[in-house]
Amino acid sequence: MLANKKPKGNVNMNASDEWGKDPSVQIMRTVFKEMEKAQQTLLSQLDFSPYDLRIRKWRDQSLTLFEQAWGLANRIGISMDATLASAVYLHLLAKTIASEGNEIPEGILPEGKEIERLFKEMQQ
Repeated sequence: MLANKKPKGNVNMNASDEWGKDPSVQIMRTVFKEMEKAQQTLLSQLDFSPYDLRIRKWRDQSLTLFEQAWGLANRIGISMDATLASAVYLHLLAKTIASEGNEIPEGILPEGKEIERLFKEMQQ
């Protein structure tokens, strides 16, 4: 009998992703997609297995720092697009990885004036 019972209210399990239509949500999805891609590239370059148990901790620490960096960027007038956001996250992830004694080779992190300016402000 339960198989024939319809749910109460207006429930449509096949409804499209309403959030996905919001331009700000689309932007953030693009940002996080770029961050994930950059992270995978960095971890591969550093020869870390995607199953390394330390990665979760590094990601959590880096994301916390990234949220602070994003807020600071807004306050000092730096507009974070997907490319800049992924570059900033990558620097923070590399810094977190290096803080545990892992070497980060020169030249594998993206460079730019906005990144330098943001990290200079973060150190103050």
